[in-house]
Amino acid sequence: MSTQRIFLTSLLSAGLILGSVSVAHADFPSPTSTPVATPSPVATTYAEQLAEYKVALAAYQVAMDQYRAAWKTAMDQYTAALKAAATQFQADQELRKAKIKAISVAFQAAIAKARSDKKIADAAATSPDQKSAAQTILTAAISAAAIARQSALDALGPELVRPIIPTKPVKPAEPVKPVPPVKPIATLNATTNAKTATPKSDTPKSNSKKAEKNN
Repeated sequence: MSTQRIFLTSLLSAGLILGSVSVAHADFPSPTSTPVATPSPVATTYAEQLAEYKVALAAYQVAMDQYRAAWKTAMDQYTAALKAAATQFQADQELRKAKIKAISVAFQAAIAKARSDKKIADAAATSPDQKSAAQTILTAAISAAAIARQSALDALGPELVRPIIPTKPVKPAEPVKPVPPVKPIATLNATTNAKTATPKSDTPKSNSKKAEKNN
């Protein structure tokens, strides 16, 4: 009886231990595995690449049209500014020359009148004093004409300076043309691959003949 009690006690203890272990496992659930997202393949089919290329090519053509139009506008503005500066400088030069010529004509006219007046005075003079006075008047008239000429020239200001040439615009970089996709190479014949993939028998003919003789 004692042996049977010991055996029952052992069974009961083992059952309690297993029960506690199962309860412990029930309190702490096993962690669930987090699925790893596999990235989708970047490569696309040739048809999709060709469609994307056509879209990029259309955008490139639009960008090229805008680029050419902007560059033409910049060059037209530069050429117009350059031409306007040259035209204005030439007009200012011609005007200055005309004014200088007018001043010179006025000076020569004043000198001519002074000499004409002296001749008239000399013809009417009856004494040396009258002739001396006519010469003094001529000298004073020439000096006054020279002073008037110089004052008119000074009023014109300094010599004209050529205008600064406008800065030529820098040509920007052209848009980059997209690269067309490469058509994939056709796969080999499936039958050819099958023939090359069939393994040959490794059993030597001599061994099979020896086995037949022995039998």
